[in-house]
Amino acid sequence: MKSKRWPLLILVFLLVTCTGCGDLLYFSKLGWHQGSIAFHSVPVQNVLKDERVALDIKLKVRLVQEVKHYGEETLGLKKTKSYSEFLEVKGAILYVVTACEKDKLQLHSWNFPIVGNVTYRGFFTQEDALNEKRSLEGKGYDSFLQKASAYSTLGWFRDPIFSSMLGSSDAALTNLILHEMTHATIYVKGHTDFNEQVATFVGNQGAVDFLSEWYGPRSSEVEEALAYQSDDLLFSQWIDQACRRLSGFYAREIPREEKLKGREDIFRSIQEQFKGMEGEFKTDTYRGFEKFELNNAVLLAHQQYIHRLEKFETLFAHLGGSLRKVVEFLKKIKTTEKDPASFLDRWMGEQTVNLPSSLQ
Repeated sequence: MKSKRWPLLILVFLLVTCTGCGDLLYFSKLGWHQGSIAFHSVPVQNVLKDERVALDIKLKVRLVQEVKHYGEETLGLKKTKSYSEFLEVKGAILYVVTACEKDKLQLHSWNFPIVGNVTYRGFFTQEDALNEKRSLEGKGYDSFLQKASAYSTLGWFRDPIFSSMLGSSDAALTNLILHEMTHATIYVKGHTDFNEQVATFVGNQGAVDFLSEWYGPRSSEVEEALAYQSDDLLFSQWIDQACRRLSGFYAREIPREEKLKGREDIFRSIQEQFKGMEGEFKTDTYRGFEKFELNNAVLLAHQQYIHRLEKFETLFAHLGGSLRKVVEFLKKIKTTEKDPASFLDRWMGEQTVNLPSSLQ
């Protein structure tokens, strides 16, 4: 099964040293858990030399090292000391809470020093996450709780290889590592959705490219990576359409109570539509989605990772199918200090006349 990458929460634990932080207890807990992770992590060399460690674990650890090298040297992703250590864990690493207004598709955000507004909040214990979820619901928000197998500290700390990552296939693990490395390379303050979409695209395409070199372009690993990429694009199109439908309904000038009642019919309708297209998916990435009790937070928590993925595919084609050039281009967007999604849309619009007709 493909690792869930949405839990790729951005945690900068220098926050605990900042004065004026509104939730000191929250930041203190993050700092304590991050310190525990750093204390208990061991160098990967120790894992590879340990005769008690199973061969399949060692092979996965070596794969992570090769993917990291590829990301840094071939794709131009930031060089960090992450994945030089290993930590044995049980269950989820993080629990991520997303919240949204009930009568509009507007995610609730939390403001953090350094990283700006972030549209999810992470917890190291399920109890804390559930308390936050209940608190948000008590304030009238839709909410959604997800489990996480990994996260990124944007290069501030040595992110270890968590044992929870290693149950994934080579294709899913490669995707996950490149996704995380992208966060450490391209992070635009206050633009969670853009950051996640960029990382999703680089993880998808980077996995295809790396595995093509590592196993061969006709290998089963590449076939699986392509299937994950295809499923993300398909789901992106479906959820974007679903959100457009909801946005149109919420924009109607009708009482809020009527919107809350009417949206339930839309939720049922779009879920039925999803059931009808399940046979088109090639992997189990989105298996079980039809069982979710839909609300705005569920939809937007998913959408923010894959919204309009096709625009990155077009950018990739325009730049000659070079993922390194895409990474370099996105690094430049980061330095413009402008809204990154709008900047990319304008730039793509200016280039359309130069694209082959098949891509216009």
